[in-house]
Amino acid sequence: MSVVRLVLSVAACVAMVCAVAFADDDAMSLLKQMEKKYDGIKDATVMFKQDVSYGVTKSEQSFKGKLYMKKGNKYRVELEDQTIVTDGTSVWSWTKSNHQVVIDAYKEDPRSFSPDKVLVNVPERYTATTIGKEKIQGNETTVLKLLPNDPKSNMQWMKVWVDDDRMMKKIQVLDISDNTTTYVVESIKTNAGLSDAEFTFTPPQGVEVIDLR
Repeated sequence: MSVVRLVLSVAACVAMVCAVAFADDDAMSLLKQMEKKYDGIKDATVMFKQDVSYGVTKSEQSFKGKLYMKKGNKYRVELEDQTIVTDGTSVWSWTKSNHQVVIDAYKEDPRSFSPDKVLVNVPERYTATTIGKEKIQGNETTVLKLLPNDPKSNMQWMKVWVDDDRMMKKIQVLDISDNTTTYVVESIKTNAGLSDAEFTFTPPQGVEVIDLR
């Protein structure tokens, strides 16, 4: 998804500064526990629902997807109309509706949000505050709000709902274009021994292939 540059309002900037000033020890302690939890995850399969609310057009979009993730920058995202696969070297993006596969070199961007960063890795380089409790799918969760320390970040804030097992149940991101993306984790299976073959892609016959590598 392309990112449109937006000049943040003074009010938003003030709110972010205030939240940083009141960062609490409980939130940082919870993040450290989550980090320890996720350190032991070598691979994961996640069923999720994604809702997007676009700030400019006020339109909304909702769909379900499946994520396969393996350490080493490997992931596969399967959506209704699109499949995105990377083996850590190349990225394949197959859009079924236009019969096209775009291949590009994988580029690590610390400011970006790849699916594994958003859904299964503990967010890093943020200042965190605890903002309340909420039940998600019948499970009690602690809600954290994270603000990026990098002024060039593509997001304004992220909220994370964490259950008692220190697993994320819900993630919400507000980007610099005022688009709100919400992920709800419907199920997660870890350390199933996913094969590297899951993270390569052979374009179907008859589709247009655009290789940008």
